[in-house]
Amino acid sequence: MGNDEKNDVSPGTNMRRYRRDSDKKLLYLVIFVLVVVGGGLIALIFGWQTLFTSLPCLLGGALLILVPWGLLTLAEKWRDRMEG
Repeated sequence: MGNDEKNDVSPGTNMRRYRRDSDKKLLYLVIFVLVVVGGGLIALIFGWQTLFTSLPCLLGGALLILVPWGLLTLAEKWRDRMEG
């Protein structure tokens, strides 16, 4: 009666998609903290002029995070295409 109906079976959870989405959210959070929060702290502590001086360094740090992540993402997509 209660559990006899098999029509209410939910599809399985796609763990790869969940991991990919959570990795993307964490990447956005890290870049935000590095550039916005780090830049804000530099501006508050050392002054607004130093923010413009430090901004290229902060963006360079963000680039050093984004490039390997992008390469690994491309390698993962290539691997998935080769598997199936």
